[in-house]
Amino acid sequence: MPRKSHVHEGDLATTNFPSLMYSILKRKDTGVLTISDGKAEKSVYIQQGRPVFAASNMLDDRLGQIFLRQGLVSIRHLIESVDETSRGDKRVGTILVEKELIKPHDLVQGVLTQVRNIIGSLFLWTTGRYSYAQGSLPSEEVITLKLNAGQIILEGVRRIESWERIWDAVGDLSACYQRVEGQEDGVAELHLTPGEQEVLALCGKKTTLGDLCDGSREKDYEIYRLIWALRTLGIVKRI
Repeated sequence: MPRKSHVHEGDLATTNFPSLMYSILKRKDTGVLTISDGKAEKSVYIQQGRPVFAASNMLDDRLGQIFLRQGLVSIRHLIESVDETSRGDKRVGTILVEKELIKPHDLVQGVLTQVRNIIGSLFLWTTGRYSYAQGSLPSEEVITLKLNAGQIILEGVRRIESWERIWDAVGDLSACYQRVEGQEDGVAELHLTPGEQEVLALCGKKTTLGDLCDGSREKDYEIYRLIWALRTLGIVKRI
């Protein structure tokens, strides 16, 4: 278990997950963020401000299911590998590689997909309890992935489809936004599409959401989600 030097807890209903996640990442410390809602529990492992691993007790989040959906393994081979994990201390991914059912590269990519999916799913949660335990990470998590914090936030907000949540987070058409100076490195790491770059360019001066929607070729829905992500990351600010 991680050494807990400080624990911060709260109710997810009183905040929004994108802001909660980024408030932890931008401090660039190390710890584990755990979100629970009923029987479901998911955790994000953070090392020096970067998400490096994620865990979930939900069946659909398991690594074997990812390989099954991708067609890399058959259901028979997956069941046999899962049975082997109960008789030893090896994980499903390791067993599948040893059996030459997948390649080591497939394992790394599978874990990357698993982590992104677990973290991304949390952006859809609006209820539950969260707990952030600052301190060293469990040593048994041998696979760590240095994911880009900004990209994780952008990808997560892109998953949100609730217009009510998006509208509440960004504002009506009269809400004004402007780009924050000195954020060039953060923007470069996001790998924005040409349409998204155009929206950001329009924020070079104070502009309303109405003007952004009228002046960009992007869909209004996508503009609102983009502004939410950029605002969370501190790349644009509401005036």
